[in-house]
Amino acid sequence: MRITLAIAFATIVAGISSSAMSRVEADSLVASGLRAYAAGDHAAAQVALDSVAHVFNSAALQFDLGNCWFKLGDVSRAILHYERGLLLQPGDADLLANLALANDQVKDRLASDGGPVLGATWARFRGGDDPDQWSRRALFASLLFFALLCAAMLIKGRTPRRASWILASGAFIALLICIGFASMRHDELIRSEHAIIMEPKVEVRSEPRTGTKVLFVLHKGTKVAVDQDAEGWTEVRLPSGIVGWMPTGSLERI
Repeated sequence: MRITLAIAFATIVAGISSSAMSRVEADSLVASGLRAYAAGDHAAAQVALDSVAHVFNSAALQFDLGNCWFKLGDVSRAILHYERGLLLQPGDADLLANLALANDQVKDRLASDGGPVLGATWARFRGGDDPDQWSRRALFASLLFFALLCAAMLIKGRTPRRASWILASGAFIALLICIGFASMRHDELIRSEHAIIMEPKVEVRSEPRTGTKVLFVLHKGTKVAVDQDAEGWTEVRLPSGIVGWMPTGSLERI
């Protein structure tokens, strides 16, 4: 597995909250995690990086946390962090490769949710290099649209004015597309629609209470879709469409 602890901090400097943790403190913790990982003390590395993750977040940091948990033998938590990294940077080759290695150790073999034929390529385009990329593109497209609109109203001459209107229309369409992707990325990040099973073995029941019929059994590391919560129970859905209820404490949302 490729280890990127050395560059994790450089990728998570945006949005620093000085009241929670200063940049110097975060830098020190990441450096401490780097030294611990290099020395083979994966538990200490995990603690240091996890402390930073409560304030900052990035695909690189989630990747490194996943590596720590994988080395510690906790495959379910490794998968959780790899999946969180893919939320931030969809289609990342390293995250996908390490996630595949971790999933090979999961007992349950479920069918894929499916997706676009282009797979990871589409995911990278849709997700962008960071969560705010489509927002920045929308801002640029809006500035371009208004600039071309002003030009269309001020320029004299039929041909140049017509060209400006056509370009402004194209910029407006691009703006709508960027807004759509930005909204989709925002929803993906704030809604935890999937979760990872954390318990070694969980009985999934027909109703949200003990004593009801057991529909099927899932094991740690399995990824499920989350439909709803009800008084300590969570309704989960498998890729095949089968649904059932399990204790909320048995899983952790991505």
